[in-house]
Amino acid sequence: MQAIEETKETKKLFSTFPILCFFCFSFYSCTNITKESPKLVQGVLDLSTHNFKSKPIVPLVGEWKFTPGRLDFTEGKDTILVTIPDQPHWNSYNSNQSGLATGFGIGSYFFTIIPPKEPTTLSLDFNIVFSDCKIYQNGILIGSIGNIYGMEDGFDRRPVQIVLLPTNNEPIHLTILLRNRFYQAGGIRFLPVLGKSDYLATARDKEIFEQSLIVGGLFFLGLYQLGVYFTRGRIIGSLYFFLFCQIMALQILATGTRSLFLILGENSSELVFRINFFSQYAGAISGLYYFYSLTREYIPSYIIRGMSGIILVPVFITIFGPIYTISYLHLYVLTALTVILAIAIYLIVCYIKDKRYGYIYLGLSSILLIGCASNDIILSLLHKTEPMLLSYGLLLFVFFQSIFLSKHISNEIITAELNLKAAKYQLVHSEKMSSLGVMVASVAHEINSPLSAVIASSAAIEERITEHFRLLPETNPIPKDKFPILLSLFDLAINQNELFSTKEARQTKRNLTQYLESLGINDAENKADLFVSLGIREIPEDWIPILTDKDGADFLVIAERAISLLQGTKTIRIAALRAVKIAQSLKNFTHFDPKAEKQTINLSDSIDMVLTIFESSLKQGIELATDFEEIPPIECYPDELNQVWTNMIQNAIQSMNGKGFLKIKIGKTEIKDKGYVFVSIEDSGVGIPKDLESKIFDPFFTTKPIGEGTGLGLYITKQVVEKHNGSIELETKPGRTIFTIFLPWAPE
Repeated sequence: MQAIEETKETKKLFSTFPILCFFCFSFYSCTNITKESPKLVQGVLDLSTHNFKSKPIVPLVGEWKFTPGRLDFTEGKDTILVTIPDQPHWNSYNSNQSGLATGFGIGSYFFTIIPPKEPTTLSLDFNIVFSDCKIYQNGILIGSIGNIYGMEDGFDRRPVQIVLLPTNNEPIHLTILLRNRFYQAGGIRFLPVLGKSDYLATARDKEIFEQSLIVGGLFFLGLYQLGVYFTRGRIIGSLYFFLFCQIMALQILATGTRSLFLILGENSSELVFRINFFSQYAGAISGLYYFYSLTREYIPSYIIRGMSGIILVPVFITIFGPIYTISYLHLYVLTALTVILAIAIYLIVCYIKDKRYGYIYLGLSSILLIGCASNDIILSLLHKTEPMLLSYGLLLFVFFQSIFLSKHISNEIITAELNLKAAKYQLVHSEKMSSLGVMVASVAHEINSPLSAVIASSAAIEERITEHFRLLPETNPIPKDKFPILLSLFDLAINQNELFSTKEARQTKRNLTQYLESLGINDAENKADLFVSLGIREIPEDWIPILTDKDGADFLVIAERAISLLQGTKTIRIAALRAVKIAQSLKNFTHFDPKAEKQTINLSDSIDMVLTIFESSLKQGIELATDFEEIPPIECYPDELNQVWTNMIQNAIQSMNGKGFLKIKIGKTEIKDKGYVFVSIEDSGVGIPKDLESKIFDPFFTTKPIGEGTGLGLYITKQVVEKHNGSIELETKPGRTIFTIFLPWAPE
């Protein structure tokens, strides 16, 4: 069996291998774009030999010319070379002035493009912008982002594509005047790219389309898990996963080229900025809680709450705080997020190590997501934009997690259903024990009676045997001709079933005593006792000669001794069988079957067993009448039905205060052309008030004093009857209450 399970897990592992290969290939392809593209050297990008058909995009990597602290259209004596993205911001060489915060200020960037020999329409693509800027080509303004002179203007971070002016293969001198007033890392942080205009436009539309598909996938898979949460047992992992999917969908929209601007409008830069950082931080919290919901036993809850509390502070700042504060804290928050990633990896490793249910799906997809997230965090810290893999990793993670959660939740629901089923049987069993507690005195008395009879009979037998052997030398032997009568007396002693009533026994004894005295037999009264105990009303004529013979006294002495021994052993046997019957009834009553499989039983046997347990209570003043019609056996859960009869009979006895009339009837009937058997239990108790009839089947409802009832008896009865697809009816008035239970006769 273990080998089969290992084979299944191995197949799952190999099925995910092509996906991982695809991502490795994509990562390799994306990184090679930058490595094989031309670079800026001392502010010059030579594209004279570059083929835009084979490589339509050129990242502007390399040495830019930069004049810090000034807005100049041309290079000057203060112009220096900065390597982007290795030196992604101007904080180290653009000193703060007039008490400005870190990163604030102005600067000018310059570079020259030597165009390709083949005429090509080129564009600059600014994907991510955090500063106001104006772009000039050979002194002519060709585009702008925000307003470098408007101190009160709003924040603008829209992705922009700026088409370069056509030239006759002359060098293109570009100037970017930039002012930073929002972000703590000033200057150009993320590289613009240069490419063919038509290709960039197509690539932008393609990227928007891909992001829309990914966001749609996250959104709908998240909604699916939300539906699972509300319809399949409120599994908390599904709720966390839903939140994670929706937040990550926002993250992809916020970091996309134009997707969120298409939804929110062109003037929503600040909102997009806040959504970007909010989704990063809140997504980490929801993801951590998702993993924790699956792996609670591996880590204390206070660690999860503590890390979440730390991240919640910047989450609130992204909503209410200034933009500059958000950017200032970002590096520190990323450090905290790496701790959350480490915790998540630890939980996943523990889950995989224990080979818990679905660990292949959870493990590989989680590692893939964490790898993609780590890649994007590292690129963000290095101020690079390619290759960002989080969106693709997210989609695959969510897809595989949906499969995992569906199976995991189904497994949990099955387990919960089994536990609920076991709990229901445990409840029935507990109610049985509660009922047994009420009956224990009666049952003890019922067992004590046959045991007392055994003790008394054994003592009498011991006494008789001792007396017999003590008097044996003085006793004359019995002649052969008298043995048939002695044996007939023995048969009567062994097979005697009919007992005299007390009145009849006294009258018979008087008659026999007078008759024996008239025959001149000594000790007539004791000998009459012997005949009465044997059920003899008249002494046969052929016994008279033997009884009146000179040896008749010895004959009767020996017969009386032997018969008393036989009757004592018979009493012991009857008492022992009675005790066995009670013990067997108790065993059947307390029997507990957690598997709860249906069995075929006779209802009359089930009710007789319960009546045996209650026999002592019934003897104290309740007249019992039974009317058991011959009905076929039925399929049922015997243990649960035993509890039903116990609850009903016990309630009837208590309602009559131990004195009254109890009638139990078994029969069969038809209801709507379907066969049913019924059991009616009628008592002569006080009845049930009309205003309580609708409440008696409610759990924990009881009219008994505190400590004398759980209030679960009739509730369990109703649950068990309904489980058998049956029903229960009540007819009540003072002095007459009838509960009738209907059970299907044949399997449906």
